[in-house]
Amino acid sequence: MNIDKKVENIFSNMSNIEILNTYSCRTLLDISEPLLFVLNVLNQYYLAYTLQNRTALLRNGTKADVVEVLIVNSTVPKIKMLLEGQMDIRDALSSGNMYRMGKVGNKTFPKKEVHNVSEVESKIPKIGVRFDNTLPNKINVKKALRFIESEAKVYASFAIREENIYSDEVIQIEVESFGDAKNNFQKENYFNVKNIEDIRIEV
Repeated sequence: MNIDKKVENIFSNMSNIEILNTYSCRTLLDISEPLLFVLNVLNQYYLAYTLQNRTALLRNGTKADVVEVLIVNSTVPKIKMLLEGQMDIRDALSSGNMYRMGKVGNKTFPKKEVHNVSEVESKIPKIGVRFDNTLPNKINVKKALRFIESEAKVYASFAIREENIYSDEVIQIEVESFGDAKNNFQKENYFNVKNIEDIRIEV
């Protein structure tokens, strides 16, 4: 399962941490809802931050759930620095290549590159917010870090290299094609939504 598919699974299971954990997506920050996750595809690690998770009123009067996530490539050492409070959340979210993906109702939008953290600064924590005793969190951060480090050691022991990683693009294309046909009738509700930024009215 590639990273984009894992992000789509976050969209479908945003509030079910147990399901997220079954496909290598661990929640790192949960205040009133899950906000920050670490995902991996074998030995490649990413941070995913919830930019928005709400119900909106579309221009055609239809209500729809809106979820948008920022994805940043990362490393286990950076994730460790973040969880031990040596790096603030904003720095961790801007220390690698960034893009965002969104879903409105049943329609998932393709990923969009984020060139500068200023593009999303109103939706992420301010400078200086760290994992420490002042940050409310339902997650046992030390336990999460132990799991991540242990998993990383397993991948390192197998010396996973890019040439040994097989692509599943063909299978995904077939599944997506079937899904488009199956859910085609649902897309008409969102025909006038060209970009997730078009949705501004909260319910």
